[in-house]
Amino acid sequence: MSTLSEFTARGARQGDERERSRGQSTLRGPVVVLKGWREGMDKAAVTLLLREYGIPLAQAHDATISILRDEPVSVQFPGEVELEAVRRKLEQLGAVL
Repeated sequence: MSTLSEFTARGARQGDERERSRGQSTLRGPVVVLKGWREGMDKAAVTLLLREYGIPLAQAHDATISILRDEPVSVQFPGEVELEAVRRKLEQLGAVL
C-alpha cells in the first residue's frame, strides 16, 4: 500500500511528464493575436468559441482574461482551422485582433 506522500510524488512526476509531452507536439496550427476588446464584448462567448476550435478550457479562459486586462495574447490553434472564419467570429463578439 502506498503512503499519501508516495502517491502525491508519483502524481507530480506524471504531471511533469504530461507537460513536457505537450510542449513537444508537432501539430501546429494558425495563430491569432488578441490585442484587446471593445465595450460590450461577450467574454463567455469568446471563451466558448476558442474551446470550439480546440483550445483547452484553461488556456481559453486565460486568453479572455488577458485581453480584458489589455494584455495582448497569442492563441495557437491545435490543427487546421478556417482562420478567417475564426477571426470574423471573434471580432463579431467584440475581440480586437
